[in-house]
Amino acid sequence: MKIAIHQPNFLPNLGFFHKMNKVDAFIVITQTQYERQEGWQRRHKIKNKDQDIWLTVPVVGSRRQLIKEVKIDNTQNWSYIQQQSLQFSYGKTKYKDLLNQLKAVYDENWERLVDLNFALIKLLKEILGIPAELIFDEEVGGEKHELLINVCRKYNASCYLSGVGGKEYMTDMYFNEMAEHNIDCEFFEYNTTASYPYSSVHYLLTEGPDWIKQVIAA
Repeated sequence: MKIAIHQPNFLPNLGFFHKMNKVDAFIVITQTQYERQEGWQRRHKIKNKDQDIWLTVPVVGSRRQLIKEVKIDNTQNWSYIQQQSLQFSYGKTKYKDLLNQLKAVYDENWERLVDLNFALIKLLKEILGIPAELIFDEEVGGEKHELLINVCRKYNASCYLSGVGGKEYMTDMYFNEMAEHNIDCEFFEYNTTASYPYSSVHYLLTEGPDWIKQVIAA
C-alpha cells in the first residue's frame, strides 16, 4: 500500500490533492509542531478580479503548541468575514453553487483549528472524487524519518510518497532505515503549487471540479 503524510492545511492548494490522488491512503497528522507564522495551517489565499485576498483563521496560544492543541480565536468574527470574501470573489462564477457546501462547514461551531481544516479537506476530497482513504491521526509522532517510519508501520505501508521538498532532508540514512523496514520511497516530482498558487477553492469555483480532476490526474 502506498501512503502519503501531510499536516492539516487550511483550504489546501491543488498540490495537496494532487498528492492525495496518487496514493492508497492519505494520512493527516496532528502530533507535530504548529507553524504559527508563515505556515499554511491557518491561512491561504484566494483571488478576485482585482487582487489576492488572504483568508486567515485567528488562533490563540503559544508558538510551542502541537497542531492538535491549537484553538481558534472565536472572539473575532473571522467566519463571517471569510464567507463574505468568498461570496464577493466567486458569487457570480459558473460554479458558485458550491459555495453553499463551503459555507455549511464555516457555519459549524469550531473550537480546534485541526477540526475545521479536516472538515474542509474532507469536503474538497469528496467533491473531487478522490478515491484514496483519508485518515485523521492524532496519535502517531516522531522526528522526521522516525515519524515517516512510525506512520508507515502503523498503516502497513509498503511505499511512502514524498513531496519534492523531501529530497532536501532525506539522506542515505533515511533510505537505509526505511529499507530495513521494507518501505520503499517515491518522490512526487510535479510542482503543482508553482503552476497553481491559490487555494483549491479558487480553482474549484472558477474552473470547476472536472477541470481540477484533470490537473490532479497528471
